[in-house]
Amino acid sequence: MLISIPYSFVRERLKLSWRDALWGYEHQMIGWSAVVDLATDRLCAGSNDPLEIELAGLTKMETFQVGELLRELANASPEEDSAIAQRKWLYLSLAWLFENKASIPDPLEGVESIYADFDYPPEVESFVRYMPVTDGYDPSAHTKDENENRLFEKWREYLVVAESEFNR
Repeated sequence: MLISIPYSFVRERLKLSWRDALWGYEHQMIGWSAVVDLATDRLCAGSNDPLEIELAGLTKMETFQVGELLRELANASPEEDSAIAQRKWLYLSLAWLFENKASIPDPLEGVESIYADFDYPPEVESFVRYMPVTDGYDPSAHTKDENENRLFEKWREYLVVAESEFNR
């Protein structure tokens, strides 16, 4: 269930590096226009990098150039662990799903899909329905609604922790 996330949503939550943007772009979580918008944001913040200027000026007819320019910018950026970029996109995916859960028939199924898509990260286990409980909570002593509300609360707690980690 890798989902395309609007750049406006990303911009509100995280400052992406070019390596982060490349990971999201290569995994189809952001599209070419989001990459162009990121370059435009960099220019508005005072950058005069020729690659960012070129990227910010691309039109829909030139989308074939986005990946190449993005790779050049990412390769010129400081080396980062790709696992960090992946964790940022995990957070963004789960935050997007959480914020839009009212319009999704089964948001917890979406969590399960994201959990699988990101190769079963342990930080998500506590709010995946089919995972065993590890904190002493007894699901059999509660209603289905109570159990689901607990999962939503665990999900919310994950988002708070992840947001604070990435926005230091």
